[in-house]
Amino acid sequence: MPYALRLIGVALLASLGWWQWQADTPALATMPPAIKPLAVAEAPELPAKPLCLKLKDPACQDRCAEFDLDALQFPATPGLTDALLENLDAPAGKSPEQRVLSLAQAFMKEAAEFHEPWRQIIKAQQLPGLRTVLVVDVDNYSYTGGAHGMNVVSALNWDTHAQRVVSLKDWLLPNQEAAFWREAKAAHQQWLARQPDAKSLADGWPFDKTDIMALLPTGLILKYQPYAIGPYAVGTPEIVIPYERLTGIFKPEYLPLR
Repeated sequence: MPYALRLIGVALLASLGWWQWQADTPALATMPPAIKPLAVAEAPELPAKPLCLKLKDPACQDRCAEFDLDALQFPATPGLTDALLENLDAPAGKSPEQRVLSLAQAFMKEAAEFHEPWRQIIKAQQLPGLRTVLVVDVDNYSYTGGAHGMNVVSALNWDTHAQRVVSLKDWLLPNQEAAFWREAKAAHQQWLARQPDAKSLADGWPFDKTDIMALLPTGLILKYQPYAIGPYAVGTPEIVIPYERLTGIFKPEYLPLR
């Protein structure tokens, strides 16, 4: 299910009236190769064109609400464009441009009603996936008051053969879900061991499941929202499961070539 557009979250230096976006929040990570890598075939990039919009009240001089979207649309693959816009909770419309404009206007209207300098920053980029799968990585950053903003992340895995978004249920062989999460938990332990504050994370932030996944050439990436498996300072953690660990768990068509 696509993540709803969340109007939460940009760090505010209240005493100065300045905005600060967590620009260092990582996109889907480029992970080191597995010890015994399989041959990897990357999905071809789909033709795309920019889908961008910036809105700011021209009459506003200080502490102004802003909406900034930097995304893509896929004219030859309208189903993927629709999937992305649904992920953002964009209202129905005749064109992608009209849909994001409606989304932005609704956000700006609500900010004006609260007389607050809210900010919404949405970035979506196309990444090479594995074999037939292309990945659209989405980072949705919002500030709607409070101590700081929040990044809400998601990933669309688009199967270029099936012409639809695919997810874990499509990748798994029958009766292998429990085995998959055992591998995910083991990968989490490896991630944890690399953290400078591993003990406090282990004590206060146990492993949890996530439905944000991406079939990248470097491995299966599990991505988490802030606060899911660590404090806000950890950002949006990423855990990698090497594909060698998923042999016998994933269907062969969603694994690297042998």
